[in-house]
Amino acid sequence: MSSLFVLNRSWHDTVWLFEQMAFASEGDAILLIEDAVLALHSPISLGSLLAKCCSMNITVYALKSDCDLRGIENKYSTISMIDYAGYVQLVIAHDKQVAW
Repeated sequence: MSSLFVLNRSWHDTVWLFEQMAFASEGDAILLIEDAVLALHSPISLGSLLAKCCSMNITVYALKSDCDLRGIENKYSTISMIDYAGYVQLVIAHDKQVAW
C-alpha cells in the first residue's frame, strides 16, 4: 500500500519535513505544494532529504504552478515538476493521501 504525502508548509519554521519521513515507506511519494515549494531554495537541507528519499525509493514532486508563482526554479533532477492533472494522477495512483 503506497502513500502520497502532500506537504504545503514551509519547512523553515520547523523540522516537520524530516519528521514526516518517519511515516514514509518504500514506494511512497512526496508532493510539495504551496509554501512547501520554498524547500527548493534550501540546497543543503533539501539535498539530505533527497538522498534519504532516493535510498528509500520515495519519489519527490513539486507543483509547477506554485513554483512559478513564487519565482522558484527546479534545479534538481530528482524532483519532478507536475501540473494539476499530474496531481490528480498521483492521488489516483496511491492508496492513501496524507496532508501535512
